[in-house]
Amino acid sequence: MKTGLMALAAASLTTSAAAHADHPAFVPDAPAQEAVGWTEPPRSDPDTIRFIVIGDRTGLARPGVFEQAVKQADGLRPEFVINVGDLIEGYTSDAAELAREWNEIDAAIAATRTPFFFVAGNHDLGNQLMLDSWRRQRGEPYYAFTWKGALFLVLDTEDPPIDMPPAFAAQFHQLAAAMKVDPKGAEEQLGAALADVNAKRASGASDPAMKAMESARFSDKQVQWAIDVLRRHADARWTFVLMHKPAWKLNSAQFTEIETALGDRGYTVIAGHNHYYAYEQRNGRDYITMGTAGAVSHQHGPGEMDHLAWVTLENDDAPSISLLKLTGILDREGESHQPLAK
Repeated sequence: MKTGLMALAAASLTTSAAAHADHPAFVPDAPAQEAVGWTEPPRSDPDTIRFIVIGDRTGLARPGVFEQAVKQADGLRPEFVINVGDLIEGYTSDAAELAREWNEIDAAIAATRTPFFFVAGNHDLGNQLMLDSWRRQRGEPYYAFTWKGALFLVLDTEDPPIDMPPAFAAQFHQLAAAMKVDPKGAEEQLGAALADVNAKRASGASDPAMKAMESARFSDKQVQWAIDVLRRHADARWTFVLMHKPAWKLNSAQFTEIETALGDRGYTVIAGHNHYYAYEQRNGRDYITMGTAGAVSHQHGPGEMDHLAWVTLENDDAPSISLLKLTGILDREGESHQPLAK
């Protein structure tokens, strides 16, 4: 027993690359005792990845929910946070208004300490002006990176962008303004508008312009880029694919090409857009559609919630994913500071 305990403690010290020499990871104060008050020594694994995914803030942001959500995520101290798109209301050709909306988001993120990764949504890239602005600030909307041997493939489902039909845009901007002063009333108005849209869709009378806007779009250039990235990182320990619209639900032939290129590697796909949490498996892999982080829900049920997804990747196993409701993440005073979160 004594030998085994000492060996475990030594192993813990050896595996802790992050521990300073004068602050080893785990040392029993009485290493010779046979009975101990723990099941096994804790181990520090420098290869473990811990990050948070945060869902849609818009369209139609409930005031303050996202701004507090990034503070709550920051308090959990992940290695980084990644959003799945729709941070601004967007769909504007007014450069000053576009800058004002992004300044609000930049200020909310700057108030935290955690690195933040952007994924472009349809509200973020509603037209060419918005795409040009994104590229000036953040480069191409699709990009990739590796972290501790895992590949993160960030896709752009608005390639190319499609603007909102004018009549719908006018109604949307009226509701977006109302959300700032009367969130409950504006949400009720949206419910009535969505009921009308859904009724027309069910009868086959959907506006063709709206139908095109609702699709997931990938240029040939992006598809070939994604396939090349996957080829060059065939040995990634795990692959995370992040996008705004859940393209696998939208009959996207272009996404099918990317999906095929994923092959038999270990991977997880995470999207947003639908404002309702959903989980499914395809090809034996996890496909997740995030719920909201301030956006108005489009349907009612168990997936209607404001939340974060805490993702942990250890060894080469599939990642562990836990959902944390914003109303359940409390500070040391026992408060979430989320009066409008669901």
